[in-house]
Amino acid sequence: MDIGILVTQMIELFIIMLIGYIVYKLKIVDNDFVKKFTRLVLDVTLPAMILASVLNLTERQPVSDVLICLGCAVALIFVILPAIGGGLAFIVRADTRTRGLYTFMNTFSNVGFMGFPVVKAICGDVGLFYAAIFNLVFNIAVYSLGVWLINRGRRHEVKFNAKMLISPGTVVAVLSLLVYFLNVHPPEVITGTVTTIGEITSPAAMLIIGFSLARIDIKNVFNEWRLYPWTLMKQIGVPLLLWLPLTWVIKNPMLLTVTYLMTAMPVANTAVLFATTYEVNADLAAKGVFITTLFSLITVPLTVILVM
Repeated sequence: MDIGILVTQMIELFIIMLIGYIVYKLKIVDNDFVKKFTRLVLDVTLPAMILASVLNLTERQPVSDVLICLGCAVALIFVILPAIGGGLAFIVRADTRTRGLYTFMNTFSNVGFMGFPVVKAICGDVGLFYAAIFNLVFNIAVYSLGVWLINRGRRHEVKFNAKMLISPGTVVAVLSLLVYFLNVHPPEVITGTVTTIGEITSPAAMLIIGFSLARIDIKNVFNEWRLYPWTLMKQIGVPLLLWLPLTWVIKNPMLLTVTYLMTAMPVANTAVLFATTYEVNADLAAKGVFITTLFSLITVPLTVILVM
């Protein structure tokens, strides 16, 4: 991997994020616009980006690698990362009410809004195809395991609703796998249209992160001392810890790179949405997103340099 390309891409993404932050602070956009713009990205441009990654593949990937990617995603998101997350929460002495949130934040990284743009820039459509598989598992896990984690330590029981699993992103991810395995080739005009819409996603996603961070009171962002050691462990320690086991399982260099990058991403914005919905310390979730996103400008290239 060319580290220079990765660093340049991270800087470009952060500049776009900063523009989003400034635009929101200048009140050029408001909360209503942000809500609708986020819905546009989640329901239209991101699914188009996922589908385009399959339609633009010039060579088919081995079925064994696709299955390994799916297996790694399931193992990481449903088992390994939650287990590590629980350990990190214990190390920083998180209280009972926030232990589940810390575990949630370690488990669900920003696969979509940040992971996709980085993987697209570094690995192209092949890498994006593998990232889409991770995103599929992410969507299933966040509305099942995620709901349970975010509510740990609460008195009332939150029931799982299977309807939450159905979203444009999940549907298109499944459709993309079908298109891939059935070797479907739509007309060029369809592929071109889907690709063009999908290309909106990367800058739009970073603008949304900027909008979200602008809504946090910057004076109170850095007063949560537990987040500093926790961020270092999550952003540097966890990816490095997983690197050697991943090399034992994954022999495809492209798939290995994508899988590793997925573990190195900052906390997903979903943490704030879920913490707000279930009334579980949304301020802590917002601070976690802000600090890990800020630090990822350094930690992602650093961890890649250490292992690649």
